[in-house]
Parts: sequence; C-alpha cells; structure tokens
Amino acid sequence: MNIWFFIILILAFAIVIGPISMLRPSPAQQRKEQLRLHASKQGVRFSMRRLPVLKTDMDQPATAPVYYLPPTPNAREVPEWILMRTKYVHDGNFYQEWDWQTDVRPSDATCSLLKAYLPQLPASVLAISCSNLGVSVFWMEKEGVEILDLLIEILTKLHKVDNPMIN
Repeated sequence: MNIWFFIILILAFAIVIGPISMLRPSPAQQRKEQLRLHASKQGVRFSMRRLPVLKTDMDQPATAPVYYLPPTPNAREVPEWILMRTKYVHDGNFYQEWDWQTDVRPSDATCSLLKAYLPQLPASVLAISCSNLGVSVFWMEKEGVEILDLLIEILTKLHKVDNPMIN
C-alpha cells in the first residue's frame, strides 16, 4: 500500500476525532459542575450575576457565580442589602474589608450572624446579599466542597433569620 493512504487516513481520523475530544469539559469545568450539583442536591440554586459597582471601581465588574436560596412562596417583601468585600480595611466598614453597598441594613440578628461567619470566608467570596430574589453568596468557586458546605450553612441560617416562619 501507498504511504499516502495511511497519511490521509490519519488526517481524516484527526479531523473527525479532534473536535469531538475538544468538546469534553476540562477538569476545572468538571469540578465546578460537581460543586453546583452538590449545592443543587441541598436546595441551593446557581446563577451568574453581575456584582454592583463599588464606589472605588472605574469599570463595570464581570459576572460572577452566585449560589442562592430563593425566597419562600409566602415570604414578605425584603429590602435589598448587599455586603461586599472591598480592596481595603477601613474603620467605616461593617467588618474589616466588608462594607455595605446599599443604604439598607439588615436586622441586628443578621449582622451578628454575618460577623460570626465573615472571618471564616476565603478571599474568593466576593459578596453576600439578600433581596426579593433570595439570600445569595457571590463565590468564585476556587475552593472545594468544604467551603461550599460552609456557604450553604450561612445561606440557610441567613434565610431563617430573614424568614423567621421557616423551621
């Protein structure tokens, strides 16, 4: 047989198999999918949202992964509050580098709960918020299931504090 036959056969095989193998998710994508499935099994939903612009930001922030507990069907209207990680520690901040991005402040019970958990959060947690869309955590998914479980715990407790009728 001719050598060109084998070369053409190998090229044809590469043209067919190459794009198919590129469609497989990368290990990082698989890890993120596992985190999202783990959260989903615990009733926590996932979406991509844009963070609000900090007072010190010049550019619009990119979208970030958000894990959230939606409000209950009979939940009361909740004024939106957003607690974001800033790039600096300041005496005027709520807690170290964490500062409010809205004029609304949550209840004292919520503030106490936040202060208890904020020291445990890694730098990849960018914000925590509560609104009519539910209680949310903006997290860049750099850590593993242990941090996700901590975030789910925080979301659950904040959800109960903001909705006292939930058991």
